[in-house]
Amino acid sequence: MHDSSSNAHWAEPAAADKGWLRSLETGQRYAMGPLFACPATGGELSVEVDLEAAAESFAQDWNQAGSIWKRFSAVLAPFNADRAVSLGEGSTPLVRSERLARELGLRNLFFKLEGSNPTGSFKDRQMSVALSMGRLWGKTLYATISSGNVGNALSAYCAKAGAEAHVWVAENTAEAKLRQIAVYGAQLYHIPAPGPGKMRAYWELFAGMRAFCEANGAMPMVSARPVNPFMVEGTKTIAFELAAELGSVPDEVFCCVGGGGLLGGVTKGFKELREMGLADRLPRMTGAQRSDQEHAPINRLHEEPYVSGDYYLPLDGDWAAESIAETEGQLDLVTDTDILEAQALLAEREGIFAEPQGAYAAAALLKASRETRIDPDATVVCTITGTGLKDMAATARFGEVVTPKRIIQAQNLNDATFAGASAN
Repeated sequence: MHDSSSNAHWAEPAAADKGWLRSLETGQRYAMGPLFACPATGGELSVEVDLEAAAESFAQDWNQAGSIWKRFSAVLAPFNADRAVSLGEGSTPLVRSERLARELGLRNLFFKLEGSNPTGSFKDRQMSVALSMGRLWGKTLYATISSGNVGNALSAYCAKAGAEAHVWVAENTAEAKLRQIAVYGAQLYHIPAPGPGKMRAYWELFAGMRAFCEANGAMPMVSARPVNPFMVEGTKTIAFELAAELGSVPDEVFCCVGGGGLLGGVTKGFKELREMGLADRLPRMTGAQRSDQEHAPINRLHEEPYVSGDYYLPLDGDWAAESIAETEGQLDLVTDTDILEAQALLAEREGIFAEPQGAYAAAALLKASRETRIDPDATVVCTITGTGLKDMAATARFGEVVTPKRIIQAQNLNDATFAGASAN
């Protein structure tokens, strides 16, 4: 791999006055540029913006319609938003629940439909911000390892930018995601599917992407702060949109936990709103993590057997766990059956088609409601992170939790089951 860009000039001259990178270990500030780990410790960096200076401009724009760049550019990146790589991401629907809300006894339940982003998941927000920064620095070569959605987003945004995308995915990734990556013209690599005895090796591919890219002149695009702190910046725009549309910060927010960056990034967004004087509190953040024998729970990452065993360790797991604790929220571990039920009920009751991981948060919502852990009058938002069109095979099991209508072999319109019934 190669990249003809030069890193000699990291940012535009004005950038230093607007934003910086901060080491989470030492607090040291570094210039805003293609730096993905602390030079002193090798630890995580956080992208920081001068919120006091940005507040006035942000307040003028954040209630507008449009992409994340039209609404939130004042706190996204310290450069002219006209140079952003955008497919119109953001401003996704916030849909008030009716039928499920009644069943669960919740008066103000909303679903945030992130599957309405250009490539069908919230990862588009992340990709737009990180790839825009990469283009600012003259980067033309990008790489990621992905369970599918980041690969979809990277491939599309590289196509838009005229850049080169390389995507590693497990060989058992949903066929629709593989085809979506290929159609954008990215180079696709299949790696062995994760499973018992292979999880630590699979995790090491994600954790090692930053060093691999730095050695080969590519920009690492894994959506985890330890690999690329710019990727997770786009996630905070979900919080901005929720507060803008609701007119205030919601009381409860449910997020899926895959790598943990969604929950951490959304919490960061609410904290930035508070620092700019546009919110007076944080919502309770509930994380929904799939319970299995292969992924370490984010509240036990530093315990055995997870530390040294054959487990996948969510790269932003600590950040997500800290966000839950800071907001007095909760981590819910949800089973495959819980997720399947949530998918089916979202579709049948609300007309919302979520992929399995997109329904993690809904599974936690169902669990919390049934355990009466939610105030019936609270304003509750559940994020649906990706569209079900990305994994149609998962719908084969819906019949286990809902009763689908049988298919009628019809010869004409009069074979309809309502034929002859009186009209209402």
